[in-house]
Amino acid sequence: MGREKSMNTPAFRTIIFVITFVLVVVLPWLVSIFLLVGLSIYFPLYLEVLFFGFLFDTLYSARYGFPYTGLSLATLFLLVTIVARTRVRI
Repeated sequence: MGREKSMNTPAFRTIIFVITFVLVVVLPWLVSIFLLVGLSIYFPLYLEVLFFGFLFDTLYSARYGFPYTGLSLATLFLLVTIVARTRVRI
């Protein structure tokens, strides 16, 4: 219980956000997706993944078709992890 409290402080989440932002911009998109999946599973409610979904759309999306694919997938994955957390006891 002590680890969860110290690892979920606003300062720690801000540092993780900045590091993740740099890595998403620098690393290939596939590696960045695995990083975001891991962070979504690690943190109880990682809403920052929605920002990164929008960032993926801005960086990697094509100019045609549905422009918000990354944001839609990030929202769907976040909802799945929230439901899975309520069903699974660790």
